[in-house]
Parts: sequence; structure tokens; C-alpha cells
Amino acid sequence: MKKMFIVCCACAVGLFSSCNDDDDATIPFSQLPENAQTFLTTNFPAVQVTRVEKDSDGYDVRMANGYEVEFTKSGEFDHVDCGQDPVPQSILDLLPAPIAEYVDTNYPGQYIEEINKENFGYEIDLSGGTELEFDTTGNFLRVDN
Repeated sequence: MKKMFIVCCACAVGLFSSCNDDDDATIPFSQLPENAQTFLTTNFPAVQVTRVEKDSDGYDVRMANGYEVEFTKSGEFDHVDCGQDPVPQSILDLLPAPIAEYVDTNYPGQYIEEINKENFGYEIDLSGGTELEFDTTGNFLRVDN
């Protein structure tokens, strides 16, 4: 009976360790898709990339100033998080124009800190803590609570 218990415990440990979510692989910057490399050097020219991880969804990039950018497998940006700093204008210019117009009109004095591309469009986090959702063409959908 004791042997059976030990065998069951060993199997359980093996099962749980094989199900961990630690499939990320650290890779050099040069192994990012070329369009992802260009995105980073264009939009964050003075910021050092400290870590690049490849996972099942794409690539996660961390920078020395704490910024994080995620890319799809094809190298398109999917998420930009600038902490409490404004997202660079060069990235905002890649979004549909109505998003910036809506933020400027309805949230004067606030700026966009984070952009998430979603299936429905975009989730935008503002400096005041408000999260807004827009469709793929930039039409306002709702405040996300």
C-alpha cells in the first residue's frame, strides 16, 4: 500500500509539472520578426530592450524603463504598456483617428498609457485610470469597468 501511495504521488508530481505555464523561451532581440524589431527601434529608439520571450501566442518584450510590448507570431504589435507614461505619438498614429479624438474631447488632460488589441477592437487605458473600449474602426463602445 505504501508503494502504491509513493507511485501515485510521483505520477501526480509529473502530471502537474508537465501542465505548468512555463513554456516561454528567452530569445535574442535579433530573433524577433523584422517588423517587431522595426516597431521597437522606431517607437522607442532610446530605450534598451532587456528581455525578449517567445511563447505560444507570440513575443513579449520588456524594456529597461519598465515598458512592455507584446507582438503576435507574425510580429504585429498586440499590446503596449508604458506604465504611467504616455504611449508615444508614433504608436497612437497607428490607431484609428477617432480614438485619439474621443480621448482628447472627453478626457482632456489625460493621456493613453496602455493599448490592447482585442477581437472587438481596442482597449485603451488612460492616465486617470479609466479603461475605454473601441471597435476596429475607432468608434467608442463603452467604458470598461
